[in-house]
Amino acid sequence: MNPDQELIDGCRRQSRKHQEVLFTRYYAFAMSVCLRYAAHREEALEMVNDAFMKVFQHIDRYDTDRPFKAWFRRVLVNTSLDHYRSTRRYHQSVALTDDVPDEVMPAVQEVNLETDDILRLFDQLPHMQRHVFNLFVVEGYSHEEIGALLDISPGTSRSNLTRARKRLQHLYHLQNGGCHS
Repeated sequence: MNPDQELIDGCRRQSRKHQEVLFTRYYAFAMSVCLRYAAHREEALEMVNDAFMKVFQHIDRYDTDRPFKAWFRRVLVNTSLDHYRSTRRYHQSVALTDDVPDEVMPAVQEVNLETDDILRLFDQLPHMQRHVFNLFVVEGYSHEEIGALLDISPGTSRSNLTRARKRLQHLYHLQNGGCHS
């Protein structure tokens, strides 16, 4: 049986107590997903709140035979992408000339990055590169699926992923004084 079944049943009855417990239980998880798509913490919090509202309004669509966390992750990602699409005109686009140089970075033998370090690096990526990187690397979407979600071509998705990887590598080396192990 699903360990969250009692909470889900309570949320289906619109019990505020059950909704509050579900919110508290999954808040940190929700923030960790939304922070990868948001420009700043306040924007992530807005995405999290919107996602929980969707969960509470559409909890009847959740299939209890599947893990809740997986369904909730999809709601979080879709909510984050909806937020991006609705605010796209406010996001600054980066010209191709602003990309990192095409220099070859030396391989890093061992990387010991904390979560906060990784998030700081991601914060420096242009929005589109961050979204494509997250959808492809973290969420496992294909370039065709990313293209449909972000209204770009699969080739543009591939290009943004390549640029994001180069930029992250470049930023990592800058952060570490250009030194490598």
